[in-house]
Amino acid sequence: MKLKQFHHQQDFQHFLTQHPKVQKHVQIETAIMSHRTQEQRFYLDGYCHVCEQPTQFLIDKQYGAEETSQGWLPNWRERLACVHCQLNNRQRAILHALKEAVKKRTSQVLSIYAMEHVSPTFHWLSQHLPQVTCIGSEYLGDQIPGGTLVNGIRHENVEALSLADRSIDLILSNDVLEHVNLPELAMAEMYRVLKPHGEIFVTIPFHLNTFENTRRAHLTQGVLTHLLPPMYHGNPLSEAGSLVFNDFGWEFVEQLKTAGFQDVSLCHYWSYLHGYLGEPLYYFWAYK
Repeated sequence: MKLKQFHHQQDFQHFLTQHPKVQKHVQIETAIMSHRTQEQRFYLDGYCHVCEQPTQFLIDKQYGAEETSQGWLPNWRERLACVHCQLNNRQRAILHALKEAVKKRTSQVLSIYAMEHVSPTFHWLSQHLPQVTCIGSEYLGDQIPGGTLVNGIRHENVEALSLADRSIDLILSNDVLEHVNLPELAMAEMYRVLKPHGEIFVTIPFHLNTFENTRRAHLTQGVLTHLLPPMYHGNPLSEAGSLVFNDFGWEFVEQLKTAGFQDVSLCHYWSYLHGYLGEPLYYFWAYK
């Protein structure tokens, strides 16, 4: 995966507004949709780096397609689902990055902790990386001890993980931290459980033009207080969804540094061939 890494808000914003490649990406995406305005769904040919085979990527109106006077625009980040593995754009991209990290490591025994269990992403991890110990978890309630299995699902509160110090090589947090009351505690826990030279791969809904994070709600001694109108994202374990506690800006990068990470980068990627459309696309990577 071709990446450009950014450490500062100004550098990334300059890249997005001035780099000719970004403008070309937007033109390609606009051209694709200009020919599809009458279609409710369609496929693009490409190559899936998760499946490691040619495929087609589904684009449809799920997950917040935008209607405009010129037609509709898909939520590229949440669509482009591979017809073979069924994983969408951001899921495939983060697994692609994780696979590359595994390949670079010479240790015979590797461990990955994913902040998800009931998900297509974790299912793929557990089925296709036999040489790696994969641990996944969901948050199942305040009264359950960390590490407990409930109907085969491991419970963890990511603000206070039950995992041992320096026990994990790679951590995947895939659109989870916005649902955590105190994400700075989760970041400190990620740092604690990582082995030296461990890596984290994080996706979050992110406000590119904002520095400060925004608290939407907080939980104090069991009392939930909403500071902004409640917002919920999908949750496979609850029809009510998962409450969003925080909207993240570039302060998120500084929080990871405060937790102890030596190198924190916003990793930008884009590829028509591999079904990574939707400029700008990015995930966060940090190194212990």
